[in-house]
Amino acid sequence: MKTSTVVSAVAFAAALFFSALTPHANALDLRHARAQKDLTPAVQQSLQDMLSDVAEPYFVAEGEKKAKNQKYADLQQKFEYLPNYGPHNQLVVSCKLGGAEYDPTKPGTSKGAPTGVLKYLVFTYALQKGKWVSVAKPKWEQQDLGPEGRKKMTEGMQRGEARKAALEKSTQTRAAAAAAAAAAQKAADQH
Repeated sequence: MKTSTVVSAVAFAAALFFSALTPHANALDLRHARAQKDLTPAVQQSLQDMLSDVAEPYFVAEGEKKAKNQKYADLQQKFEYLPNYGPHNQLVVSCKLGGAEYDPTKPGTSKGAPTGVLKYLVFTYALQKGKWVSVAKPKWEQQDLGPEGRKKMTEGMQRGEARKAALEKSTQTRAAAAAAAAAAQKAADQH
């Protein structure tokens, strides 16, 4: 028992001695604290305003591909922001705009048959002196979900279209019923 206490004390003393000799490389340095990773609403809005202009030609190009019966990406209108910080806490943001790829020449949905590929357009900008500056040219990335993904995408689109059609039919039925009730009320009021 006494030996284990002595060994523990020696190990503790050695740990204290050697820890005092090692540099504190991992110590917290508040002079160079990392900036917050979330974008403030004002910064996000300024980036979104700038990106809406920059992304417009890509929306047009994908629409032209669809009109020519070529495979196209159905880009969503919402960007995903991935902020990071470079040297000297410079804010650098990768902005992803994505959507599923469709082949309009094949049946499946009103958009065509999903190819099972998700496409992303990535823009990278840095905030310098209050202005967004392009760091790299926009680039396309893709993720192939394979045959199983293609099948699930088709099924999901078909369910969504069936639900949309049912909602439209229900709305039309309610509108027709309301018009009939209004006409009946008007006829009753005239008698």
